[in-house]
Amino acid sequence: MNPEPTKIVQELKPYVPGEQPRDMKYIKLNTNENPYPPAPGVFEAVKTAGLDRMRLYPDPLCKKLRGILSQKHGVETDRIFVGNGSDEVLRLLFQAYLSPGEILAITDPTYSLYPVLAATFGAGIESVPLEEEGQLPQIPDPSRFRVMVIASPNPPLGAVYSEEELEVLIKAAPSTLFIIDEAYVDFAESDCMDLSKRHENVAVCRTFSKSYSLAGIRVGYAVGCRGIIENLYKIKDSYNVNYLSQVAACAAVKAEEYYRQTASRIREDREFLAGELREMGLRVYPSQGNFIFAEGEDGRKIYEGLKAAGILVRYFDLPRLRRGVRITIGTRKEIEELLKALAGL
Repeated sequence: MNPEPTKIVQELKPYVPGEQPRDMKYIKLNTNENPYPPAPGVFEAVKTAGLDRMRLYPDPLCKKLRGILSQKHGVETDRIFVGNGSDEVLRLLFQAYLSPGEILAITDPTYSLYPVLAATFGAGIESVPLEEEGQLPQIPDPSRFRVMVIASPNPPLGAVYSEEELEVLIKAAPSTLFIIDEAYVDFAESDCMDLSKRHENVAVCRTFSKSYSLAGIRVGYAVGCRGIIENLYKIKDSYNVNYLSQVAACAAVKAEEYYRQTASRIREDREFLAGELREMGLRVYPSQGNFIFAEGEDGRKIYEGLKAAGILVRYFDLPRLRRGVRITIGTRKEIEELLKALAGL
């Protein structure tokens, strides 16, 4: 007889990531990966990293990477935490600040991992429905939440939120931890990093998976006050970021000009694709991510038709999202293949 897991694990509905099929070659526009390779300097750094060092444990505090990020963001290194992808950073923030029965506030819709992570710690969830095109509504008494997480740009619709509107919430609830998840911020027109410098109840999360083209190396980080960062270091795994990942991430931050160019190309192609889809009669939500959400009559039909044509997009079987699909911005060639397939549905 197998031992029973905890009640929380028994009742947990796991996060479902985007498909990674192996049965045929697909154009993958379903997991918001960057269609362009990492900067040449990243390949060179990994190639010359000194692989004999792999027998040794990596730096448990990621000091070199934190130093480079400190210069990038203009904050002290002890206000930066580096994790094994931003998903680990989020999990540790929830672990540090959510107790069983306390409430995590999320928007609806948003990144579907948030409620799964909160549920693993026995926390409750309160969803705040977004307005028609993804804008934040008025939120009465945000202080009733222990933690609130807001992605900006917010998947899957792509809405971005200003410092000013988020600061109203932050000031109204000084004992609430506000996590601003900026995974897609390098494709947007603005960011909220300065809020982490002005307020002790704010943590801003970033990732190397999207604009840096490094989803496979699993590096993310948080910027916040010293108290928040110290609490994350108390509970992290001893060596949570491997040696080669640290090397690659350091090189990526140093290659900012390359990544500015690829992000600019993605923004241009995002606007091109949005315009073409609107010409086809689809509703396209305004997005500042490296993805768009396009609505027709039946999202599942669009998803299945594209998959049959060898193109993967993301379908969410949720009341507010069933009419559409989320489409990652690929290369111009991939976008043209997508449009050709859509025209044939």
